[in-house]
Amino acid sequence: MSDRIVRPEPLGPEAEAASNANEQGSLRFRAWGGTDLGRKRKENEDFSLIDTVNGLFIVADGMGGGERGGEASRMAVESIRSTLFNEMHVLRQFGDSPTKTNYREVQKLVHRAVLGAHSNIRNQARQLPKGKYMGTTVTALIICGRMGIVAHVGDSRLYRVRDNQVRQLTRDHSLVAERIRRGELTPEQAKRAPGKNVLLQALGVSPKIELDIGFLTIQPGDQFLICSDGLHNYLMENEIVTIFRENDGDRLIPRLIDSANQRGGKDNITAITVRVSAPWDEVAATQLDMGPDIFSSLRLLQGLDMMESTEFLQRGTLRSFIGAEILHQEEKPIEGLFIVLDGRGQVTRQGVWLATYTQGCFFGEAALMGEAVSTVTVRCEREGMRVLAFSPEQFRELLEENPVVGYKVLWNIFKEQTASQRDLIIRLADSIRRRSS
Repeated sequence: MSDRIVRPEPLGPEAEAASNANEQGSLRFRAWGGTDLGRKRKENEDFSLIDTVNGLFIVADGMGGGERGGEASRMAVESIRSTLFNEMHVLRQFGDSPTKTNYREVQKLVHRAVLGAHSNIRNQARQLPKGKYMGTTVTALIICGRMGIVAHVGDSRLYRVRDNQVRQLTRDHSLVAERIRRGELTPEQAKRAPGKNVLLQALGVSPKIELDIGFLTIQPGDQFLICSDGLHNYLMENEIVTIFRENDGDRLIPRLIDSANQRGGKDNITAITVRVSAPWDEVAATQLDMGPDIFSSLRLLQGLDMMESTEFLQRGTLRSFIGAEILHQEEKPIEGLFIVLDGRGQVTRQGVWLATYTQGCFFGEAALMGEAVSTVTVRCEREGMRVLAFSPEQFRELLEENPVVGYKVLWNIFKEQTASQRDLIIRLADSIRRRSS
């Protein structure tokens, strides 16, 4: 993507449907955002904007240290927003009628907005002592009807998730990324190469910048992630797809930030997620590929026939977790019952290993009886995990609508808890006997 007119992606049946839906006012989107200091930095130099009324989403990662970086990122976001807001009619006209003329007009507007921010930051930087500087990356997504406009400088990123496939829509303006493009480094070599954080372009630093501007067609079901390098340095692209399967949009940002912090959190972490009527937010258990090995391993299904098992499982919601992500945190409220479909989770208490949850294990059952606090931490292992989650409300509905199935499941929970208590008593007795002998 470069600073030129880029033709929109070809319209297929889904895109045509999105166009018609938008004309009828039904193409809608929701957005969430958040920022975190990280585990190493003393100040947060990131700044972001979510303007759902005007379809404007921006992430800026400041440079220069302390207040200077934070000031640069704030100036960039506020300057770009101000310029676009004053000529909002150009964006709306483009959204209503994306003709070649309107393409050129909106490109000129976005170009002027970003270059204006660049000039403002450079003017402010002239007041700094010699040898000091201030600058920032900026990545913006502007939604106009069924069209999206991308403006980008630096190494923050914009990703799109469509049909369970993730695509990075921006290119990093960094030394290492440029060496990869030239064929001097492979992506694997780049992870260990020096100069990973050296930017070739940033607002306020270089005398001139080459702004990347691109256009894309937005379809119902699209999801977008705009983030600083404090997040994307820690995530693999397939993990973005996994996290974006999360049904509850309010959980997306905390999960992303927690993942980065769990893996080091060396930089500030900022992210914005946007969902356009995503149809796959929630996956019913009946859509799972539940092979005989999974059914036989689910101890909660003992004594249930196939029809009863299906009645129970279809109440759950499939959730996926990536390596190091926390499912349960000790001393935090328990969300509900979790059943492990595949993968492994380590169980710890105050950092001490207690057990490993594997396929067929379940935990969190205390939440089904009322408000409960977890006494352990459950953390996903590197290969990831899939679980079926049942909220207390979902389980109460099962008891009301099919009490036979509900009570069979409760009986299996009781048997498992009894067996666990018996094993614990035996281990304690053996420990006492060894110490006394």
